[in-house]
Amino acid sequence: MNKRTFILSAVCFAAIIVLANFSVQYPVFGTHLTYGALCYPLSFLLMNILSEKYSKAQVLKTLRLGLALAFVPSIFAAEFRIACASVCAFCCSQVLDVYVFFYLKQKFPKIWYLRNNGATLLSQLVDTMIFFHIAFLFIQPHEDVLLMALSDYTIKVLLCVCNTPLFWNFAIRGKNLYKTTFSKKDSL
Repeated sequence: MNKRTFILSAVCFAAIIVLANFSVQYPVFGTHLTYGALCYPLSFLLMNILSEKYSKAQVLKTLRLGLALAFVPSIFAAEFRIACASVCAFCCSQVLDVYVFFYLKQKFPKIWYLRNNGATLLSQLVDTMIFFHIAFLFIQPHEDVLLMALSDYTIKVLLCVCNTPLFWNFAIRGKNLYKTTFSKKDSL
């Protein structure tokens, strides 16, 4: 990964995290679903696209920089407990996502949708449970926290499925186009 890609990816990643941290405070039309649930899944899509093309070490390095860049703005964009809950959930789930992605990529190299969706669904479940329990457990009744988490995770599952064509286009198709283009040039 070149320096420009590394920095741009980390900045985009941080922007998604800050936006999600800010918007998670606001329910969608008075429901238990928050606006944060609508934008946060993009962070998993970004990391999975990077994981398809780059090494685990490079992707984890991007994650660390993204977290560092997102931490201070998140404190100002959201309440302190929201920012702390987000950082705790992020540290666990995003790293889990990368490790599960690379594990599935190694075990099932041809099943690209399994590594994208499997890693994302598992890590977002972990993320959702950690985040909502830290952010809202002693603020709202436990039943409401569970309903918020369930609503949030349901949307994340739907968005994960909807993101599958995006992953294919940017990670799989893009990689295949790159290989095809350069292998044709090499053979000329």
